[in-house]
Amino acid sequence: MVNTTSPVNPEFGQLRIADYFLFRSIREPDTPAESDLVIFYLHGGGYLTGQPGHYLLFLLRLAEYVLAQDISVSIFTLDYSLAPESSYPTQLAESAAAYAYLVNEKQIPPGKILLAGDSAGGHLALSLLVHLQNPNPLVLGRETSQPNSPPKPGAGLLLLSPWLSLHHQSKSYVTNAHTDILTGPFLHECAQRFLRGHLESFNDPETFDPNSPYLEFLHPSPATDWEAVLPSRIWVFAGADEIFADAITQWVESVKKSKKSTTNIEFQLGPGREHDWQWVETQLNETAKKKFLNGQVGDGILEFGETAKIGEYIVQKLRDGVVL
Repeated sequence: MVNTTSPVNPEFGQLRIADYFLFRSIREPDTPAESDLVIFYLHGGGYLTGQPGHYLLFLLRLAEYVLAQDISVSIFTLDYSLAPESSYPTQLAESAAAYAYLVNEKQIPPGKILLAGDSAGGHLALSLLVHLQNPNPLVLGRETSQPNSPPKPGAGLLLLSPWLSLHHQSKSYVTNAHTDILTGPFLHECAQRFLRGHLESFNDPETFDPNSPYLEFLHPSPATDWEAVLPSRIWVFAGADEIFADAITQWVESVKKSKKSTTNIEFQLGPGREHDWQWVETQLNETAKKKFLNGQVGDGILEFGETAKIGEYIVQKLRDGVVL
C-alpha cells in the first residue's frame, strides 16, 4: 500500500492506495530503483471499470520483450478508485501520490520512469503530467501552498488509444461508429459518472470548467504548454478504425507544432485497427493465455505480436537517449 503525506485537499485525507509492482526483473537489480527502466502504467476502462490484473498478460509480454533486449525493467501499476463511487479529481490525486511514492519513497530516479496508459489511463497520464507542471487546486486545496512536485518522468510517455476529450466528439465518432468496440453513448455515460459532483456547475467556469487543462487536451482553456508538460520522448498508438482516431491525430499534430526539435514523438495509426488493439490482441490470444497459465512466462516463448512494436519503439529510443 502507498501511504502519502503530501499536502492534498482535506477531502482526500491521508491517501492509502493499492499499488502493484506487477513485474520486477530478477536478473540483476535488487530493487526497482536499480532497474534500467520503470514503467508506471495507468489502466483504461472509462474511469468506470478495470484494474491492473486485466493488463497482466499484456504488460508481462512487454516486459519479456524488453528483457530480451538486455534491459532490466520493473512495472508499477495503480489500482485507482473508480467512478461513480469516486469522481474527479480523486484519480488524479491518487496517481500524483503514487508517482511521488515512486520518486520519494522508492528512490527511483525520474529519468528512469516511463509513464504509460491506455484509453482513460492515457487521459489520466496526461492529467498527471499537467498537474506535475502546475498543481491542480482541486487536489491541493485552495488554501494549501503548492508543494514542490517531483520532476516529470524522463524516460518518456507511452499513450495507447488515449481518451483526449471528455465532451468534444471528432468526426471519427461518426465515421468509425460501426468499426470500433467503443461507442459515443458509452463514453458519454463514463464522462457523466466520472464528473459526478461537478455536473451542476458544468457551465460555471468560476466553479468548474470542463475545458480545464487537467481534463481537456484538445481544446484546453487556458492553453497547455506542451513543451513544458511533456517528456522529450513520446510514443502514441491509435487504430485507424477507432472513434478516437481523428482526435488522437489532431492532438499529435498540435503537439508537434508546439514542441521544439529536441522532442521526439512517434505516432502509429494502425490500419484496420480498433481501440486499444494491442491489449485486445492479448485478450484474444488463447495460446498465449494457456502458456501464461502453465507458468511459461519468462521462458521466451510468448508470441509478442503487436506488443513487440511498442517494445521496439521504447528500446530504440532508450538506447538513443540518456537512460541506459
